[in-house]
This record gives sequence, C-alpha cells and structure tokens, in this order.
Amino acid sequence: MKEDIGQQAIAALEGIVGASRLLTDPESIEHYGQDWTKTGPVEALAVALPSDTDQVSKILKYCSDQEYAVVPSGGRTGLAGGAMACKGEVILSLERMNKILRFDPIGATITVEAGVTTQAVQEAAAEHGLFFGLDLASKGSSQIGGNIATNAGGTKLIKYGGMREQVLGIEAVLPSGEILDLNTSLRKNNVGYDLKQLFIGSEGTLGIVTKATLKLMPAPKNLRAMLMAVPDFSKVTELFSMCSKHHLAPTAFEFFSDQALAVVLKHNSSLKAPFATDAKYYVLLEVEDHGSAEEAMGCYCEAAMEASLIEDAVISYSSDDFNSIWSLRENISESLATDGRVAKNDIALAICDLAGYLEEILALTNQNADINIVLFGHIGDGNIHINYTAPFDLSEEQFKGQVKDLEEKYFSILKKYRGSISAEHGIGILKKPQLPISCTQLQIDLMRQIKKCIDPKGIMNPGKIFDSKI
Repeated sequence: MKEDIGQQAIAALEGIVGASRLLTDPESIEHYGQDWTKTGPVEALAVALPSDTDQVSKILKYCSDQEYAVVPSGGRTGLAGGAMACKGEVILSLERMNKILRFDPIGATITVEAGVTTQAVQEAAAEHGLFFGLDLASKGSSQIGGNIATNAGGTKLIKYGGMREQVLGIEAVLPSGEILDLNTSLRKNNVGYDLKQLFIGSEGTLGIVTKATLKLMPAPKNLRAMLMAVPDFSKVTELFSMCSKHHLAPTAFEFFSDQALAVVLKHNSSLKAPFATDAKYYVLLEVEDHGSAEEAMGCYCEAAMEASLIEDAVISYSSDDFNSIWSLRENISESLATDGRVAKNDIALAICDLAGYLEEILALTNQNADINIVLFGHIGDGNIHINYTAPFDLSEEQFKGQVKDLEEKYFSILKKYRGSISAEHGIGILKKPQLPISCTQLQIDLMRQIKKCIDPKGIMNPGKIFDSKI
C-alpha cells in the first residue's frame, strides 16, 4: 500500500514538473539530498526540479494536501545538515530557476530567481560597475535562496553586512502553496511586521523563497591587503581596535592560525610562506584605497610594531600580491579536507570576549592527544571557525566520538560568554541539541509557534532547527 501511495505521488509530481524533471534514481537522491556534512543516510521519495514559481506552488499544495514532507535543496554548501533528506521526503531543488529577472541601475538593485548562484549575482553586478556585498568561499555553487535561508555571512560582512542586509524583497511560497509576494525594491517601507525577515535565516522551515530583490553597492576600487604576523591571539583583537584610530575602515579583517597556514602551504605548492619566520597567528586586513590608504597602512603597521602587536607585515602593491595574500586565507577549508579528517563549527562572540574564549578552549584541546584544532575566522564580526582535525588513520568512529566530547565542553564555555552556537550555517540537524545554549526557552517556544502558524502540518524541512512530528 505504501509503495502504491508513493507511485501515486510520483505520478502527480511528474504531472507538475514533467517526467524528465522528477528524479527518482539513487544517484540523484544521494546528490540532492545532503549538504557538505554528508550526515547520512539519504532517503527521499524523489527530487523535483520546478522551472517557475507556479510549479513550486503546485508542488507544495500537493504535498500539503497529502502531508508529504519537503526538503529544499539549494547549492547544499551548508555545514549543519540543513539540506538533509532522510525520511522519505520530496526534495525540491530550484537549480533550474536561475534567471536574473531585472537590473535597476538607478536604484542599484537586482531581482533574481532563488536558484541563481552567488557568483552569478556578483558578476552581473560587476558588469554594471556595481558590487554585491556577500562574498563566500562557496560562491560558485551556493545559491541565493540558500543564502537567504541561512542568512549567509562571509568575509565582507564587516563592511556590507550579511545576507539579511542585502535583501530588499522576496517572493516566497508557503507550505499551503499560496504565493506571498513581498518582492519590492523599496528601501523604506514601514507598514507593520516585516514578514520577509521571518524567511531570512529560517532554513526552509517556513516555505520556499523563489525570487529576491537584492541591493547593490558601488564597486570597491583599489583594494589593498596587508598580512601581519601576530605572536598571540589577544593582540589580534587589539589590532582590530587600532583600525579606527588610524582612519582605516576595513572591508575585511580575517585571522588564521599557524596550523591553518601550514596545511595550506602543504597542499598548494604554488603558494609561498609569507615571512621568513613563523608566527602563532596571522591577520589579513583589507581596505579600499581612496588615495591615502598606503600611508595610513604604513602608519598603522609602524604603530603596531612599536606596541609589539605584530612581528612582521607585508602590504600588497600589485594585484598579484593581493591575490597571493588572499590565497593563504581562502584555501584553508579545501586544504584541511585534503589533509585528514575534519569537522567544523562556526561560533560567534562579542569581539571583546574572543581572546578569553579561545584561551579556555585551547587549554582543553591540549589535553586531547588525537584531535588538533585549526582556527580561522572573521574578527570584524566575532565569528570563529573551529576545525577539529585528525589524521585519516584515526577511525571515523573514534574521531566523531572525541569531537563530540570536545564540542560539549566548548559549547559549555560558550554559554558562559553568551555566544552563538551558529554564526553562519544555521542549526539544521546537527546543532539542535545545543540550541538552548544560545536561545532561551521562551525564544524557542515563540519560534515553534511561528512555525506552527505558517506550517501547521509540519511539512517544511522537518526536523531542522527543532524536532518535528513528521
């Protein structure tokens, strides 16, 4: 009987998107039914590939009527299991909805379908001398719908804000199939609750964002980068506070550890060590040069040297220099994946608490012989990426067990600092147990009520953020 019902659903969905756009083979289900975490096993009824909002509406109405759960699938670059399909759901991918619909050069906005990649928006903006403020390592595969669903951050948040700050309007399809048109390009619109904000960061649990209008900025010009060798982490945050004193407005302020640099150099033979001697940490400062940045960076560097905040520094004087400096930061994640076992966490704290938190967790890490911690992140917004690493000869079971033990201790310390368990990648499946660390019970109860109001049957991305009956 269950198999007959499944075949009826497949026939109904084929009637909406067409037989060639409804995938049921195991390879497709495996591909579309998980994110980078590969928290398996994957189990789904089918993968639907709609071509427009009307088809998305019909799919959700059918699934609501039949009480089939739906898992949205974007670029699947998340790290919290938010795109996992594991209970026979219908996977809904918007990769065919990848059109740039409208460009407004006067208002500096762009309207796109949700399946457009982050990089495609960046390139479209650049063609008109403008800039899209979200910049991610995964920009070639991450999609705007997923950026909205997770409120993506990235390296330029310090200057331009995260995805929430880029979105002027959205079109979303509710679980009932109703189309909610909030897709305006207005920058001021004070007419009650801003409903679009509910969908930004909702991880697909309230509906499917199908279109968005994004704001663009003047393109940055003459970017300069400086890489600094820093003896300990407390000086990293001091360097950040010094920027304003020297009239430097960073477009990025990144850090990474000596271990992160070592693994990048190990797996990228074209890159060279930036300094003759190693340091414990490295800071990458990027600014836009309006004519005086070189002098200001020189004064900043001199002051940092005199205060013993840095041991060495190098400033970019060409595009090659600039790209070489950034390559040391941007190749960290890929190099770690090649080097051994790795698990990731992204947390956020008040900038003034970063040094104290790291001191406490690193003291714990030193007690573990098998797991190594590699750190990098965005100092300007208090976001640290904690990478748990180990050689491949440590079994996956042992690795996961030791990581879990460390994470519990790390999160316990994080609660003391009132930090966030997720700075960029959401809650998904993996961080549900830790949600009370960053949210009060009243907050969680209110979120559940919002979910129940908009999705009373619980069909949208069930089991993400908090447990669901479906």
